[in-house]
Amino acid sequence: MFPRLLLGVFASVTGSLGHSLGMTLQKRAHLQATTTLWRDRQWQLGLLLYLLSSTLPPMVALSILPVFVAAPLAAVGLVANAVFARYILHSTFAHTDALGTLLVTVGSGCVALFGAIDEPPLSLPKLLSLYKRPAYIIFFSIYLLLVVMLIAAEMYWRQRYVRLAQGSPNAASLAPNVPLSSVVGSRVNISRETQPLLASIESTESYSEPEFAMAAERMVIKSTRSEQMARYISGFLSAVVSGLICSQTLLLAKSGIGLLVLSLQGNMQFKDPLALAILVGLLVTALANLYFIQRALRLCSTLTVVPLCYCSSSLSALFSSLVYFDQIRLLTPTQIAMIAVGIGLLGAGVMLLSMKAESLPRVSSPDEDDISS
Repeated sequence: MFPRLLLGVFASVTGSLGHSLGMTLQKRAHLQATTTLWRDRQWQLGLLLYLLSSTLPPMVALSILPVFVAAPLAAVGLVANAVFARYILHSTFAHTDALGTLLVTVGSGCVALFGAIDEPPLSLPKLLSLYKRPAYIIFFSIYLLLVVMLIAAEMYWRQRYVRLAQGSPNAASLAPNVPLSSVVGSRVNISRETQPLLASIESTESYSEPEFAMAAERMVIKSTRSEQMARYISGFLSAVVSGLICSQTLLLAKSGIGLLVLSLQGNMQFKDPLALAILVGLLVTALANLYFIQRALRLCSTLTVVPLCYCSSSLSALFSSLVYFDQIRLLTPTQIAMIAVGIGLLGAGVMLLSMKAESLPRVSSPDEDDISS
């Protein structure tokens, strides 16, 4: 029994560490990219770690450990994320970051501990029938509307940032004596990530041209606050949307994997429109999650992205499971109160982690960074 329990703890902690490390490596690739991002070995390694750590370890952990044990262990990734950001990305780690990480960790543990209700083992037909319940259909419709509204808001702020960035003074106008190719075709290089919303940059020892350094400094000074805020809000919303979509991917996977296994064994399940819709939904949500997490990593620091994704994913998974398995009525007033406290701690932690969204140095045009994609 003890070796099995130890395996569950190891899987949960390993998955959390791998998840955070994968996102950190992807962020570092965004910062250092000089070629197409998809060809960057560092980005590929980070993506592989992210995908593996998001699937296999959680499945092993949840099959062995109860939810109220596995969920707090998963919060280890938040602490690891802060360490990786400090020593791999060389991010500044202020007292507000430490306090924010602590609040998010405690809040998520509180939500997981008091919101966890044992799920009885259900057959595949029963799992499929739960999707047809009127309560879940109403909940999912509202949930889908919320996600669509958030995506629309993210697209608005993304386009606003593009317009503001294109209207800002560029390097050529600030340093007319410096060749355009050396200013626009290259990226300004700095040695560490000092803000959560850095544009793509890579480290270097020094500038080769004094004029180039002066131009870059003046670009930072003249970068408008509204432009910085638009970039931050776009990244913030991308991280939230990624977490909301991720939770639905996990819920769909409960049924989708079972359907796929039965079909591979010769018992075709995808003749039913609902089963086919679940499979398509699983693929769409998985791809959408990857897209929005890349958007968030491009625009924000991992100190902001990881807690946001974790919070939105944990909360939406909690409420989705309660509605899907018809367990809301099983919550006691104490549980509801403690869940509310946990949500409050999560919100406070995220606000603290987002306080550094100021003074963003913009060093390349939106077209070069392909931010509108």
